[in-house]
Amino acid sequence: CRQHRTGILESRLPRALLNPGKEKTRQNGRRIKEEDEEMFTLTASDIHGILLDSRIRRLTPLETFRLQGVPDAYFERAASVCSDAQLYKQIGNAVTVPVVRAIGEKIAEYWKKESIQS
Repeated sequence: CRQHRTGILESRLPRALLNPGKEKTRQNGRRIKEEDEEMFTLTASDIHGILLDSRIRRLTPLETFRLQGVPDAYFERAASVCSDAQLYKQIGNAVTVPVVRAIGEKIAEYWKKESIQS
């Protein structure tokens, strides 16, 4: 708590950061995660960053695509024709690939069990 009041944040491990320039934001007022917490949900309207060694840096477009589970080949194709600003918007509006895959696998597992019982 004292770290936040001093304006200096120290962290040995990377920490997810949301909208570093805003004092108030969604996410119940939280703008920084603990060292062992997951990343904030990526959105097209927020700025996402990483805090490490008392420095804040914005996530690169490639990092945001990887967090969403998009293969590097797709990123490279999009990056060849889009600006960074457009890449951030696109990935902020994307659905997370591993989540969709996990849901599909659960549905397939359910239907397989249903067909065996029939």
